[in-house]
Amino acid sequence: MRISTVQIYTQGLRAFGEQQSKLATLQEQIATGRRLVNPSDDPAAASRILELEQTILMAEQHQENINVARDRLQLQETVLVGVENALFRMRDLTLQANNGSLSSEGLEAIATEIDQLREQMLSSANTTDANGAYLFAGYQSGQAPFIANTTGALDHVDFIGDQGERRLAISPTREISVDSSGRALFMQVQSAIGLSVSAESANSGDGQIAPAQVLDPGSYTASSYSIVFDTASSYQVFDVSGAPTLVASGAYSDGAVIEFSGIRTSISGSPDVGDTFSIEQGQYRDVFAIAEELSTVLQGVGLTNDQRAGYLAQSLTDIDTAIDNLLLARTNIGGRLNALDYQGEDNEALIIRSQATVGELRDVDLAEAISQLSLEQATLDAAQAVFARITSSSLFNFLR
Repeated sequence: MRISTVQIYTQGLRAFGEQQSKLATLQEQIATGRRLVNPSDDPAAASRILELEQTILMAEQHQENINVARDRLQLQETVLVGVENALFRMRDLTLQANNGSLSSEGLEAIATEIDQLREQMLSSANTTDANGAYLFAGYQSGQAPFIANTTGALDHVDFIGDQGERRLAISPTREISVDSSGRALFMQVQSAIGLSVSAESANSGDGQIAPAQVLDPGSYTASSYSIVFDTASSYQVFDVSGAPTLVASGAYSDGAVIEFSGIRTSISGSPDVGDTFSIEQGQYRDVFAIAEELSTVLQGVGLTNDQRAGYLAQSLTDIDTAIDNLLLARTNIGGRLNALDYQGEDNEALIIRSQATVGELRDVDLAEAISQLSLEQATLDAAQAVFARITSSSLFNFLR
């Protein structure tokens, strides 16, 4: 077969071009440290790398969520430890106060410290995180969830947060709560003297009733009571658990204390004739009411020593219940913190494995690449030498 000179040159140039392209590719791989410089170098590997990089990004986001959750839960735990310590101190003071030999000045001194503990717990319950969000407000984290109010003659704390629970994703299939219910922690202490109050919806006046207190458990009978205004300036109290039975009556003045059957409450405003307010047996007291009522009892509300001792005994039971609630909440938080640690380790392992696989698919073996570069360079040099010999051959060399 005859091969023309043009064909020889064309084939040689094409071969040199391919060889130089290989050299350029190897040089770029060595310079960048990557085997896959362009997706076209290995489409299947490039697709797998994209999947793995997405997995790494997601795992890193989950790690950031874990850090946010850990910071928030640790802050909650710190706050609850502080409240728990305040309750322990209140318990010690209650035991100390349950001593018939204490003077009124001594009881007042204890009451003053209990007032300070109440303020401390209220401040703790309204703690914010680093972003200014209230820890125990649920979804209403932009405003303080616990508000100190006064209705009539009685101070009390109202909860205006909600039961919302924020959750953060810590893995593709797992979320964890970063909230603790403020209502459950501070407002729901199971108690035998818990009461609930309400105003009838049909009331036409603007009277408001304060949360009711049981300051004399020995005289208290769990039942349902109604305070009915027979005139704008007088009221009657009925036990309505069965046939209505009159248990007390009195003249009304705005904000005055109303007492009956060991119960103490207060109504403010101007009720109209026929307006009715209900006091029912409830399940709970709140930690702020426990402290407020303790202070009131110790500062003297006309109770005998035996009546005061009965109240202090019930308060000790309720304080212990509140402490148990906080211990349970801290245990729950501790469990979530452990879960974050375990999931964080799993996420970190996933990131390391994925990064290793990406490296295997994308990164070049430098020793192998350098050896291949030397081989390809030698091949190119040899091809150029042979090409030079072939192209220098001519019949005219023999016509001399």
